[in-house]
This record gives sequence, structure tokens and C-alpha cells, in this order.
Amino acid sequence: MLLFGSALLFILVGLSVSGTSDLKNITAEPGDNITLTCEDPENKIITLEWSRSDLQEGECVFSYRSGGVNLDDQHESFQNRVFLKDPQMKNGNLSVVLKNVKINDSGTYMCRIKQQNGPHGEMKIISTINLQVSPPGEEDGRGDKGKLREVKKEDVGGVSRGRLGLIPVPGLLLLLAVVVLAVLLWIYKKKKV
Repeated sequence: MLLFGSALLFILVGLSVSGTSDLKNITAEPGDNITLTCEDPENKIITLEWSRSDLQEGECVFSYRSGGVNLDDQHESFQNRVFLKDPQMKNGNLSVVLKNVKINDSGTYMCRIKQQNGPHGEMKIISTINLQVSPPGEEDGRGDKGKLREVKKEDVGGVSRGRLGLIPVPGLLLLLAVVVLAVLLWIYKKKKV
């Protein structure tokens, strides 16, 4: 029984540590211009694609292929609103600017790349950003002056949290593991007596 509890604790702690991702949360108001950040220091990119989790296969937010911007697969709602922050992508800056955000722009955005020396055909996720666009006056994580602020992992003890600041998922898993282990130890001690 003790062995089972220890194994369960090990698995849950492992999940909680691996669950810390490079997820960034951004809040904005309609009409704001926001930057979706992404970097690849190696800067050996064949393909760059910004996508959103709810877009259909073959649709994207922004695409760069074979040395140029590709507008063929861009979803119509992003046309003329998404641009590379640095068109030369110096120092591996793959960030894009999304202009005039709308409430419908809320969602999870992913920056994916295919590198020259990478596995053939594999798109690697470099950055994931959760964007929440809320009307003025709603609880949205803005600072005192209403300026857009990006919440980074460092701001919340190394773990990304949702916009309400609740306990992060890895923290919940760790708490659950501790409770389960305590219950198993209690049962084990009761059976011994």
C-alpha cells in the first residue's frame, strides 16, 4: 500500500512539473494592438506559422514560408491585421503584431516553426499565448493605468496561471497527490493497529 502511494505521488509530482509550460497570458481591450511573442535564437527557419486552437485545419493567423509571407492560408478574420514585428526576424524574433483586436480574437495562439536541420515535415511549437479580449471595465488583469500587461511565468512563481489568478493546475495536482498520500498512510496505519 505504501509503495502504491509513493508511486502515485511520484507520478503526480512528475505531471505537475512537466505541466509547467511556456504559456503566456495576455489581456487586452477591443481596439488594442497586441504583440504575440515568439523567439527562435537559432534563426534557421524554413516555415513560421501562427495558428489559433479553434481554427480549422489549413487555416492560420499568419504564415511565413520560403522566405516570404504567405497569405493563402490566412483566415479571413486576420487579413490586413497581422504583421511580423520585425520583418527581417533579426535575432530570431518571430513575434507578430495583431492590430485592432476584437472580442472574437480571444483564444489560444501557437507559434510553430520548421527548421532547416529539424525533422522532415515536423512543425515544432515554440510559444503558446492565451489572449483574452474583454470590454473596458471588466476584470482582465490590467494594471492601475489600464495599460496592457503580459503575465509571465516569473510573475506567478514560475508557473503560468489563468487570468483569475487561481491555483495553477500543477499546484492542484501536487495538492491532490499530498492528500491521496496522507489518506493512504492513514489507511495503512489503521490496518497495522
